[in-house]
Amino acid sequence: MKSKKQIIAIGGGGFTHNEDRDLDQFFVDKISKENSSIGFLPTASNDDTNKTELFYKRFENTNFKVSHFNLVSSVKGFERWLSGLNAIYVGGGNTKFMLELWKKNNLFETFKEVYSSGVILSGVSAGAACWFDCFLTDSDGPGFKPLSGIGLISGSFTPHYSDVKRANKYSEYIKNKTLPSGIAVDDGVAVLFIDGKPTEVYSSRESHDAYFVDQNKQLNLKEYIKNNNE
Repeated sequence: MKSKKQIIAIGGGGFTHNEDRDLDQFFVDKISKENSSIGFLPTASNDDTNKTELFYKRFENTNFKVSHFNLVSSVKGFERWLSGLNAIYVGGGNTKFMLELWKKNNLFETFKEVYSSGVILSGVSAGAACWFDCFLTDSDGPGFKPLSGIGLISGSFTPHYSDVKRANKYSEYIKNKTLPSGIAVDDGVAVLFIDGKPTEVYSSRESHDAYFVDQNKQLNLKEYIKNNNE
């Protein structure tokens, strides 16, 4: 039986910010197997030990096997580590730095292979944006700019859509065709994609949500999902 391919894109918050505990639970609930292994990648934060400590703190006293990998230090053994996981959680930080390091070490194909095999890919901010064709980022110098991702999900993406300046720039880039239509996710919100399509939205914060944005409109993502499943 073919494995369904799953990605969980989180707009901001969660355990790496010591908040939104129920948002992390949404991620956990998608991991169906008992005694599953979750791996944490702090690449975007330059392997920040504080974020790694928050990862272990969040998942202590659970039935999960947890581990992390510091890719900034060395990529040796990474593929072996990755192959033993049921889910990966990629932390936030500098998206451009992270993707350049992954690309330099030929890891794009590695991620594509584990994704196709059924390993759940997830992450917050940089760790959410990286899976898309392209996204809006502030990691490439001053201001918000478009950047290319790995391309596991077609279209564009932005996290932190609850930031008004970011939201305005994302809409502007889509209207002038600098970016294609895409998905915008507020802080405290997670979106589950199955086989590249958004299927479920979860918010841990009141009035925070996710949206489909094209040249003509902004549509609540729950409505967009409903309309496309009818």
